[in-house]
Amino acid sequence: MLNEKRYALYYHGGQSVFKVLDAMSAATDTGKTTLIINAQKDASTDKWYYMTATSAAGLTAITFGSAITTGNWTELTANATEITPTASHIIARIVEVDSADKPIAFADVPLNIG
Repeated sequence: MLNEKRYALYYHGGQSVFKVLDAMSAATDTGKTTLIINAQKDASTDKWYYMTATSAAGLTAITFGSAITTGNWTELTANATEITPTASHIIARIVEVDSADKPIAFADVPLNIG
């Protein structure tokens, strides 16, 4: 009987998890890309921030329930914002944070640079 349980799934209800942020990057001008977020913020006090890196390993890790250091990120003030990433950067992490700067949603986006 116990052998059958080893294939069972375990779920502990009530655990908080990040929402998936629907985002993408579109090549624009030479050396530029536009970060596009296909969503609205959950609340009027929420903000979006992004950072870019040469690889996914170079992006700052985020933890549910722990505030980000906003000085290490750049704020996105619109659903579509043109940016000029560092030449060797190929990926962006976009986060939506609540009024306490705690991430509630994120996306890692490959950069399409013009």
